[in-house]
Amino acid sequence: MGTNAYLAGLLLMIVAWVAGAQTNAPLVAASPNSVSWHGVATNSHGAVLANFTVTTTETPDLTAWGQRAGELCAEWYPKIAVLLASEGFEPPKEVRIIFHANKEGVADTMNDTINIAANYVRHATNDFGMVIHELTHVVQSYGRKRNPGWLVEGVADYIRLTHYEPQARRPRINPDRASYRDAYKTTAIFLEWAERKYDANLVGKLNRAMREGNFKIELFQTCAGHSVDALWQEFTDTLRAKEKPAPTTN
Repeated sequence: MGTNAYLAGLLLMIVAWVAGAQTNAPLVAASPNSVSWHGVATNSHGAVLANFTVTTTETPDLTAWGQRAGELCAEWYPKIAVLLASEGFEPPKEVRIIFHANKEGVADTMNDTINIAANYVRHATNDFGMVIHELTHVVQSYGRKRNPGWLVEGVADYIRLTHYEPQARRPRINPDRASYRDAYKTTAIFLEWAERKYDANLVGKLNRAMREGNFKIELFQTCAGHSVDALWQEFTDTLRAKEKPAPTTN
């Protein structure tokens, strides 16, 4: 056998051995970021708006909770996208939800990724409203625009309280100590009141301005006919009126 023929035969043997080894090789272990659930959000016409993935690799005991959170996000993503719509805007098409074993606090959102603290969920298993709040941040997509943090968080909690859990018990707001700048539920309830009293699309207009990077506090005056401070004064006056004891009758 010539040298070339011998080398060709040896090469074929090596290829066959490698192929056999690959066929019988054990499966490679899943990567640390492997997905535990995948779903899609569709609009009213059935078109896919976004793909969702949930990762609970670090917290396998929360796999079922994570799936429920993912399903909830897929259901509410189209609704929030409509509530916070603006011309020419499309929400992110990929959304990731990741549970972290050692994360402190509750949750945070970075662009299209929601990071959830496992320890919080274990002690607040019914708080899916937190997931809606974070999902709203994904839809907001304000990026690095310099918007007031109190309003950004207030809009997220407005979506949560007014639309996702309107029957939930509302926190008591102290009219003498609170401020519309307190963010979260305080700002959310204030925005809800202002919409009902003056402009039914106030939050949508505030959202659009923040997304486009041209928000100014004077927008409250433009939309509601009163400055934000005047609106807050009227709002807190209504709270004080509710706290007054009813007059007694003889």
